Amino acid sequence: MSATKLAEEIREGKLKCENVIRAYFKRIQEVDPYINATVEQCFDAALEAAREVDDLIASKRFSSEELAKEKPLLGVPLTVKIVMRVKGLRHTSGSRLNENLIGTEDAPTVALLKEAGAIIIATTNAPEMALHIETVNNLHGRTNNPYDTTRTCGGSSGGESALIAAGGSVLGLGNDLLGSVRIPAHYSGIFAHKPSQGLVSNLGSIPPDRVDPSEKYPFTEVYKVLVTGPMCRYAEDLIVSMRILTVRDDVRQTFGKKICFEKLKIFYLKEIKSPLVPLVEPDIAAGLQNAISYFESQYNISAKELNLPLLFDLFRSGTTLLVNLFSDLEDVLSSGRGIHFNKKLDLLKSFFGKSTLSFMTLVLLNFTHFPLLYRRSKIPEYKMMVEEIRNELNKVLDEDSVLLLPTLPITAPYHHAGIALLGKICYTGMFSYTGFPSTHCPIGYNKHGLPYGIQIVGRKNNDALTIACAVELEKAFGGWRAPGTTKRDV
Repeated sequence: MSATKLAEEIREGKLKCENVIRAYFKRIQEVDPYINATVEQCFDAALEAAREVDDLIASKRFSSEELAKEKPLLGVPLTVKIVMRVKGLRHTSGSRLNENLIGTEDAPTVALLKEAGAIIIATTNAPEMALHIETVNNLHGRTNNPYDTTRTCGGSSGGESALIAAGGSVLGLGNDLLGSVRIPAHYSGIFAHKPSQGLVSNLGSIPPDRVDPSEKYPFTEVYKVLVTGPMCRYAEDLIVSMRILTVRDDVRQTFGKKICFEKLKIFYLKEIKSPLVPLVEPDIAAGLQNAISYFESQYNISAKELNLPLLFDLFRSGTTLLVNLFSDLEDVLSSGRGIHFNKKLDLLKSFFGKSTLSFMTLVLLNFTHFPLLYRRSKIPEYKMMVEEIRNELNKVLDEDSVLLLPTLPITAPYHHAGIALLGKICYTGMFSYTGFPSTHCPIGYNKHGLPYGIQIVGRKNNDALTIACAVELEKAFGGWRAPGTTKRDV
């Protein structure tokens, strides 16, 4: 049952909130020993909050309609990525450096969801400082994919995707830096939305975190790209979540509005033909074509293939821009601690499990010393390239247009293989740099039972349309399916 329907059943008195919370905690106890998705579980506090919800419903002080308007997520279980601040809970960001850091207040996005009635039941794992496409760190360990525990769930919001896909949470809050909600959603078969840049607050993320937008903060380049977004099993929950999270009233009013799909203009991109970017797996290519064909046949529209020659050089430019995002990473890690790192020695020590920092954190710290991967002199040129891609997409995409393309060219790889396939994040990263909204939508499962999907991209601040398309595709292709129910080789 979706978060939207759960909230409806609770406020109408058809379900007891306490029973819902107990059911989700029972599921967490069943699955977490296998996937290691949670960091802190809030059973006692969540049960207390659930009883308060049940008392409120029983009092009949407010009608169901009033509660739907003021508390649209009343009683809904919520999980939050460990890099985001939650009052009273550890705010480690997966780093031993923050092992004893406790959130003194909620991040604005967390506060909005709680104000809407959601009940936090757990925080979830992430790579150290959200700096890896696999969810593993030296503090909380490795999170596994619920469809195959020998494979990665992705990152950096991998704890969220794994727990939601396994049925241990119905709604999660993550953040996306080059694909950090979309990549794990793709690997785990759930829905996720990367909002348009600036549409949702990023404050209270990744310690040492900003509490004020004007405050000087080391991760300057990161905050130009980072966005906070919802993750869920059912597409309709993206609608209610974005209504709550968005900071713009004019955009808020667009979520859930009826869409005339006959007017939809669909563009598609089959692959990014670029050196070192993996080829698109046949199942994913077929899934993309099935989505295109559905819209064409159902609404009598003709899709057009998008040709962007600038994408050919995306891996080289993207790698440099990626490293540039973390050019002040050492300042972030040492901020307020008086700590200094021997980057090369610590990297060597990490192979023997002797470093405080996680392996990928140390790789990024050392990246700036490899001219093949990082050339500071090229940054203005590459940023200009991003601006050209943004301008080209703005020429193509209007208020009735979406772009369909693979979220990633591959399904979930085995653990440790992610870094060797770094080029795949070109598919998600270009929409982070350009600031466009992107919704991940699960489309199918391969012969090994692994989920895959596509991303739906729209013009900036046209998030409602990309989500509406995901809702439509969920009806056509079924969306999320529970681990253990998908077809596998025998």
